Amino acid sequence: MTQASLQTLVVINGMLTVLLLAAFGVAYSMMLRLRRLFQEIAPVGALTNARGPQPGDVCPAQPFATLDGQAMVLAGGSRPRLLLFVSATCPISRKVIPIARNFCAKEQLELVLAGDDNPVAQAHFAQQTGTPPALFVNDPALGRALEVDKLPAAFLLDQQGVLIARGLVNNREHLESLLNAWESGFDTVQAYINHNRATKRV
Repeated sequence: MTQASLQTLVVINGMLTVLLLAAFGVAYSMMLRLRRLFQEIAPVGALTNARGPQPGDVCPAQPFATLDGQAMVLAGGSRPRLLLFVSATCPISRKVIPIARNFCAKEQLELVLAGDDNPVAQAHFAQQTGTPPALFVNDPALGRALEVDKLPAAFLLDQQGVLIARGLVNNREHLESLLNAWESGFDTVQAYINHNRATKRV
């Protein structure tokens, strides 16, 4: 190999080394920017609805029919209650029920499903999802009272039937946002995050 060839190889290797170092620097810079971006992005909370009862309101006091032929009142439970409106024809409802069940077990909440469908179809749905008939409200009056227009809709209630938080949910983060709103004293997790950002700017 001639001297000129060796010099050419050295130059090429040097250029490749510089390019690799530059690529590493760009990748590292992008990683830092992405990390800062994710720190700035707020967790997505449950989408709230301006219609119907709002946090702090007392929910309807009348009893609502359950699948076991009995009736349930929203107040008076031994634990806070998560009321989750679902439907057998809604694939998101089927996905969120086991997530909600696991979430409620961890957070010491009572999970109650609710809907408005043919009792036979609803009983089959309850059996498929492993829901006791006594914890499945199937009463159109409940949906009308809470003005539910989209599913799955969740309502977090305290033992006195006071609405703590509400919103559309389709994942665990949405469910957790309901508790975050309660624990922080804000109506929604978005309000809590906005407050924290405003405080940091001061």
